[in-house]
Amino acid sequence: MKLSNLIGFLFLATSVYSQNAIVAELSDNLVADATIHTNIDDASIIKGTVIEESTGKPLPGVLVVIKDTKFSTITDAEGKFYFRKMPAGKYNLEFSFFSFSTKIVSDVEVIDKEATVLTVSLAEMNGTLDEVIVKTTVKAKAESVQSLLTMQKTSVRVSDGISAESIKRTPDKTASDALRRISGASIQNNKFIVIRGLNDRYNTTYLNGSPLPSTEPDRKAFSFDIFPTNMLDNLIINKTASPDLPGEFAGGVIEINTKMAPDKDFQTLSIGGGYNTVTTGKTQIKANDAKVGLPSYFPSSAVMFELQKPPKTESNILAIDDLSKKYQTDWGTKEDQFDPNTSFQLSLGRYFKFNGDQSLGLLASVTNNVSNVYADRTQKFYEVANDLREDFSDKSYTTQRLSGAILNLTLKMNTNNKFSFKNLYSVNTETRFTDRFGTKNVTDVEPIMLISTNRFFSRNNIYTGQLIGEHFLPDSKIKINWVGSYSNIKRDIPSERRNTYEYIQFSDGTQSVPTANFIIGVVGKDSPGSIFTSLNKEFIFSTKIDVSKKINFSDDFSADFKIGGITQSRNRKFEARQLGYIPFNGTVGGVRYETVSPSITVLPSETMFNSSNMGILSTSPKVSGLTLYDGTKGSDTYDAESNLDAGYLMIDNVFKKLRVVWGVRVENYYQFLNSKTIENTPITVEDKQFDVLPSINFIYKLTKNQNIRLSGSKTLNRPEFRELAPFLFFDNETRFNTSGNPELKITEIYNADLRYEFFPGKGQLFSVSAFYKDFKNPIELQALANNSNIYKNAKSGTDYGVEFEFRSLLSTMTGMKERKFFDDLTLYANLAVIRSKVDISNLFETPYAIEDTPMQGQSPFVLNAGILYTNSEAGWSFSANLNRIGDRISIHANQTLGNPVAGFWEKARTLLDLQLAKTLFNKKLEFKINLQNALAQDLILYQNNYELSSTANQVKGFKAFTNKMILGDSQNKNGYDSSYDDLNARIKFGSTYSFTLTYSF
Repeated sequence: MKLSNLIGFLFLATSVYSQNAIVAELSDNLVADATIHTNIDDASIIKGTVIEESTGKPLPGVLVVIKDTKFSTITDAEGKFYFRKMPAGKYNLEFSFFSFSTKIVSDVEVIDKEATVLTVSLAEMNGTLDEVIVKTTVKAKAESVQSLLTMQKTSVRVSDGISAESIKRTPDKTASDALRRISGASIQNNKFIVIRGLNDRYNTTYLNGSPLPSTEPDRKAFSFDIFPTNMLDNLIINKTASPDLPGEFAGGVIEINTKMAPDKDFQTLSIGGGYNTVTTGKTQIKANDAKVGLPSYFPSSAVMFELQKPPKTESNILAIDDLSKKYQTDWGTKEDQFDPNTSFQLSLGRYFKFNGDQSLGLLASVTNNVSNVYADRTQKFYEVANDLREDFSDKSYTTQRLSGAILNLTLKMNTNNKFSFKNLYSVNTETRFTDRFGTKNVTDVEPIMLISTNRFFSRNNIYTGQLIGEHFLPDSKIKINWVGSYSNIKRDIPSERRNTYEYIQFSDGTQSVPTANFIIGVVGKDSPGSIFTSLNKEFIFSTKIDVSKKINFSDDFSADFKIGGITQSRNRKFEARQLGYIPFNGTVGGVRYETVSPSITVLPSETMFNSSNMGILSTSPKVSGLTLYDGTKGSDTYDAESNLDAGYLMIDNVFKKLRVVWGVRVENYYQFLNSKTIENTPITVEDKQFDVLPSINFIYKLTKNQNIRLSGSKTLNRPEFRELAPFLFFDNETRFNTSGNPELKITEIYNADLRYEFFPGKGQLFSVSAFYKDFKNPIELQALANNSNIYKNAKSGTDYGVEFEFRSLLSTMTGMKERKFFDDLTLYANLAVIRSKVDISNLFETPYAIEDTPMQGQSPFVLNAGILYTNSEAGWSFSANLNRIGDRISIHANQTLGNPVAGFWEKARTLLDLQLAKTLFNKKLEFKINLQNALAQDLILYQNNYELSSTANQVKGFKAFTNKMILGDSQNKNGYDSSYDDLNARIKFGSTYSFTLTYSF
């Protein structure tokens, strides 16, 4: 039986059981959503979650009673409970459940029109029948930091995260901004995540429990800048494996959870603006027709190839000429001023109460953020070390627009059955004009100078939806959860157009006339009149079901059995075209044409490609102009699909203070890719593999608030479609060509983790972790000659390190708990010190080449630190957040005989963000002032020439010691030193001042 059929059957069975449960529940007078029928405001609520103390898992069916009243309820399938329309005051709540100690939480304070949130843990009685009374004063505000730490403390796996409450206290606008604040995580290119020194290709992303496909056509990566932070509930990074997690990851599984449907009505409007120190109000150059793609009448590449196929007939030559005259786009530009950055969000929540305990929650939200960026970029390229050949200066004018919408519905049938339908749609567009000037051959006495302009527009559309069911069978105590999801990603570059002029700078100070050098049969890269288009479409469909049941074998020993199955299907279709203008060529009317009129090659871009400059301009004298040419290669298109069927068994044993979560996951994977080589030779990649992936997690509870964790697992890393496809991608911004490799193999990874964690309460945390990973056939990006890169399997690799994290109130640190100011001040920091080595000797031809080098994207350290002051009574808050990463390799070196290429590195830099916030009008209005990237340090990319240098100084003393401890190398050989390293690129960024007004009504 196929797994999908099994899931369908189980879902049907679940529905039947659920309906039986509904009938049984209707006879109960206890409901999980108790409403007190008074004229009190709907927003005055006591709500919370009841969890099992030893495992942190939710407890359904717990009786919750408000003492000295007639009100009671029972927790639902998620362990949640609600009391609505509560009058202001203090209450005592009693929690009781069979075989668990009764707990009384006293002094639960309700403030008018606010929600009081509790997280209550119950302990198993272990043979005693004593009532346990615990007195706790709970503040009347939802503390999501504490809730997230509770999840972290009782999690099956080693995990770290950031909550919506913490994100609010930063200027972060996208998920990528927020992720870099998590321990051991850093961000590359403002959107791709690196976890524990492992780059984006070693990480997996899930949204609301469902997998997301890669957003990028040219790499295995997910672009986290497409998710606005104001739509997120939390971000969690799972760093160790368990059988119920996907088997394909090494760094981490990133869980993105969007906001839940509400339990009360609300409306929120947020608007904001921002000023960038190097952008706002400055001159902006915009390209006309930047968003215009190929018209519908434009022939396909197959038709163009037939027209271009030699020997070309006169009719085919004239057909292309007619197309060239008909196809007209505006290559002109206009000057404007950069507008301020803007942000907007409107959110709406509705709660509908039906008969008994039935309810419907609805959350709808739309958001739109516009950011403008001006960047100065210096780029240098070298033939060999210290031999500068190309030197360019770029001015880039960019407008980024991020729009999104979510619609989440939650239908609760009764306390034991709930259905959710979550939807997210995001559109991320980037409009960019780049003006480039520089020298192509610096060492020549009379060098060739280059003037180039690039018009770029891209649009990323992503839709993802999940249908989720959560069920609890009270008689058998079985939990059944299932999810079906569909995600669709479309990335479109409708028309990237480049035009290039060259001239000679003579030694006497004069220069030749800038000229566009058109060549027959050559388009792309630095060719004038180049037109690139691409369309990447991918969808992923997945289904998942989990069934779990807890069995108590004795008072001290229990086992929670969980089995599950997953199906996942991915399909991608990628199409790119490389068009451009070349000299009109061929024989027409017995006359041979093959050169372009010199008067056309010196025209400005605005008029160079007018229809009057196409085809035959004059027969006497013989003068010809330009014509269109399709230079698309067979490798520019590929189709790919993959199918994954997986199942797992996970057993969660608890024996007194020891918890052991162990099991096995099996994955049957199929991957297929169809493409062609540059020479149009068919390429087919077809792989099948069955894997058995065991994992085990030990959690020993030293005290109620302290854990020691030890885990081991085997995981995988599979080649992405793009990495297998032979498509050669040219990035105009970096001037790198990147190609795939159909010969890539699957990477196997063995993981080990050790962690100590302490949770003192009040949202405080201290933890220290150590990890080790061993790789077989890791996939890395290797530099080749002529600014080209290719994906290859290295021989082996290791990645290991330690992580430190703390979050503490100043009152706890100083012992002055009676001082309110100290109790409102939180200090936090996390530091990851990481080492990695990858053996790339199998990629070298040079016998003396260095075998060990850091893995791509790995920094020797990642530091996050901050301070948060929150005075809820006065409505003030202030936060400062610092992030620093060490030097990291972006592209590996190549030691090919006769043509060595040094590796490319990114220099360390520091980011500092500040925020001041104030609430007004009974907390209905919040005003925030932000300063983002206060230090505005340049981003520097360089080629590391330490081993080739004769001028490097020996580092000694304390600096050598600190280098050894933090960087792993007393001499800091990989660090940037301008005296011998080659500067590849320097990008200047400004600081951004912004404000946000949020009004709740």
